[in-house]
Amino acid sequence: MKLTKYIFIIFSLIISTFTLADPFIEERNFVVEAKLSILPKIPVMSIDTVLIIDDHNYEYNFSIRTNNIVDFINKVNGDGSIVGVINEFYKPIHYKYRYTRKDKEKFVEIKYNDSIISELNLIPEPDKNKLTKIEDDMLINTIDPSSFFLNILNYENVKDCEKTFRIFDGKRRYDILFTKADKTISSNLIYCKANQIKLGGYKIDEDEDVFASSDYIKVIYNNDNKEFYGYEANNGAITLFINEAK
Repeated sequence: MKLTKYIFIIFSLIISTFTLADPFIEERNFVVEAKLSILPKIPVMSIDTVLIIDDHNYEYNFSIRTNNIVDFINKVNGDGSIVGVINEFYKPIHYKYRYTRKDKEKFVEIKYNDSIISELNLIPEPDKNKLTKIEDDMLINTIDPSSFFLNILNYENVKDCEKTFRIFDGKRRYDILFTKADKTISSNLIYCKANQIKLGGYKIDEDEDVFASSDYIKVIYNNDNKEFYGYEANNGAITLFINEAK
């Protein structure tokens, strides 16, 4: 009887070793550069992130800071977090982002219940009369912009450059459409090109911030290991680049 009890205790300890494994924690830092027309690139922002994965759940914390003030980029400083589940890709359950832009404090909170948005909190509330309309069905199966960035860090999540991301930032609704026909490989780098399709929530009579709209997007990966290499987005004369800090 004592031997049986002893074996049971040893077995329980072995099981606990596997089931109580430490969560995976990854810190990554990125630099945002801006280029106006023929002028050289200028570092304008830093993005510091921490990803915590525990089984099929994850938490993603990020901090955005403006480092250099330039006329064509609005100063933005903010902190946010995402809690979600990993089901083929990173799927948010609760997104929060508190930031300051143009000396105005803003807050976005989105809660998801499976494929729908169950709660939306915005401070301040936008004037919907000044924005293009968003229909209710346009919000089904959407993710937040930071979840989009987290997902494209993994080549598998863009499905070999053929994936559509349905994005809602609390105000604007748009699609990022990657098409395999626009995939190119050069100098051992994979270029996944996408178009941003503006669907609703955009200003009717004013120009949008450079981060809110892009003529094209390119996500670049190393062809050998499929690791993230860089991000490029263009809006008129302005091109933004995101690279991992060394």
